Order: sequence, then structure tokens, then C-alpha cells
Amino acid sequence: MERIKRLLDLMDEKAFSAYLLTSSENLYYFTGFKGEGMAVIMADGSVKLYTLPLYYESAVLYTIQGIDVIKTKTQDMFKEELMDELGKLVGDIGFDYMDAETFWKMTSKLRFLHLTPSSDLVWKLRSIKDEKELESIAKAAAICDVGMEVASDIISPGVTEHDIKVELTEELLRCGADRVAFDIIVASGTKSSLPHGGLGNRQLQDGDVVVIDLGASVNEYSADVTRTFFVGDKVQEKIEKVYKVVEEAKNLAEEHMMAWVSASSVDRVARQLIETNGLIEYFVHSLGHGIGLSVHEPPRMSPNSKDLLAENMVVTCEPGVYIPKQFGVRLEDTLLIKKDGVVRLSKAPFYPYIP
Repeated sequence: MERIKRLLDLMDEKAFSAYLLTSSENLYYFTGFKGEGMAVIMADGSVKLYTLPLYYESAVLYTIQGIDVIKTKTQDMFKEELMDELGKLVGDIGFDYMDAETFWKMTSKLRFLHLTPSSDLVWKLRSIKDEKELESIAKAAAICDVGMEVASDIISPGVTEHDIKVELTEELLRCGADRVAFDIIVASGTKSSLPHGGLGNRQLQDGDVVVIDLGASVNEYSADVTRTFFVGDKVQEKIEKVYKVVEEAKNLAEEHMMAWVSASSVDRVARQLIETNGLIEYFVHSLGHGIGLSVHEPPRMSPNSKDLLAENMVVTCEPGVYIPKQFGVRLEDTLLIKKDGVVRLSKAPFYPYIP
């Protein structure tokens, strides 16, 4: 209810007569219910959650007290019953997300109301984590560390990418993850130059670069970690050089992370170092992103980001260099932003095979 009260304050600043929540993450964040439905928060503080019979019992069980749970007959009833409720209002209505068809239907019927996309209100709250959220993310990060330790043990010539993915998935679950946060990436050899891996089930060979990107979720909150491994005990000089540039860029960026620093300036610090080393054309994504209920959420650490870092935000830092048809290197940790610096929540070592 405290989160709803803070959203009501933001609604008041916008003069919204109501606010619609449609995404499953936002429903969970504000009501405790994880499932399909829509919630409407009125300016007077009353809240109604609309859901299908399939989810009704779960909604009644998990939704916090003070919220009226309404069982609808069909998917379309979400819209019909909501529109009947909203039709009694006057003024602007904010919402987090809505598909084009729903938006068109609602605006067609609610001619005297103005539906305003305003997910920024929700992100102002969700991007700052409270103590319980941080505890869950820290547990998820610790589980990811165990996963990387297992990866370093099982990587060897003859093992397939699929073998590694299966072992890591099982390990994350054994260690207490509710689920893997996303499809684990295991990209070896020339496939390591593909940031998200590629099709196929390659067998590892001596001398391979292996990029592993994994995430664990605890109580719906995720951590995200990437390490680059090497098969064998010798690393080509050009690969080791790129690895050290990526690591240096990552460390330098983290040194600049703290409250009130712009996300774009942190991205720029890492990007400039990579450019100085003649590798900027191979850095093909942003430096990092916020993480929590969603694996990718604000703040965005990219060249054009307008976001400002704040205390108790949780972000990733993941510079990478990908040389097409040769190899790729990425390092990533989940980090907690503090007033004067950053705390690394994931602590897996960086140098499993580099002498």
C-alpha cells in the first residue's frame, strides 16, 4: 500500500483521475498478484484488480488487503468492465502499457477522457529498490556466482554448448533460484562474436573463447552476469589484449558510477577507452541497464540516455567487443548504486584461464 500511496502522489502531480496497470511486473509490484489482469487505481486511493477465472483464486490469495479483486468472464471483459468503471470519471487517465488495439477501443468509447501513456511514473518508483528487493537481487547474484564457478569447472574440449546450458540451468535451480531469468547464452568459438549467441549446438575445442551470460531470479527479482572463458591453458595474444581492454573499460565505468551521475556519461567513459584502443566499431550495444523485476529496465546506460543514476538503483555494467567471424569478449556484473560509488553484487572471478 505504501507503493500505491507514492504512485498516488505522482498521479496528483499529473492531475490524473485514475491510473491503469497492465503489465504483469507492475501488477506484482503494486498488488502482490503475479498473473494476467488489469488494475485501476483511482485518485481517491481505491484499487480494483480485474482478472480471469483462471487466475481468480491466485489473485484473491496473493493480492494485498484493501484491493477489490473482480472476476471477469472473458478477456474482453477486462476492457468492457474497465471502460464502464472509467466512464464515470472526468479528466486524464494514465497507464503503463497498452497494445494499439486496446488503446483504440478504449479511446473510441471513452471520448471524454484522455488516455496518457505514462510508464515513467511507475519507473520512478520501481527503479529505486527497497531493502527486501535488494535482498532478493543479492541472493540471485550469489547464485549466478555459483553458476559461473560450475561453468569454469565443466568447460573443456568435447563438451557441447547445450551440455553447459543444461548443467548451469540445473545448478541455478539447485542453489535456490525460482527460475532462470532468461535463456542462458553459451557462445563458443566464432559464435562468441554474436552478442546473444547463435543457432546450433557447437562442440568446444581447445583454444576456444566461450562467452556465458546467465541470470537467476529469486522472489521474481533477477541478477545478470557474464563471463568470458577460454578452453585450454594458452590464450592468443590478440584475444588477451581485447579481454584486458574490456575489463579495463568495465572497471573504469564502475569507478564513475554513483548517485547523481548521468547514465550517458558512464557509458561514454567506457566507450572512449575502447575507442582509444581501436576497437570501438566492435562495441555494438549500450554499456548496461537497470535490473529488477524485469531483466532490462531503466536506467539505460547508453550514449543517448537521459537517465540519472540514484542511490539504491541496481544496474548491470557489460562492455563487450565482438570481432565478426573471429571471437567476442563480454564481462558483466550486477551492481548496486550508492551515494559515493558502487557495490558489486556479483563476485565471480574474471580470469579463469588467462595465465
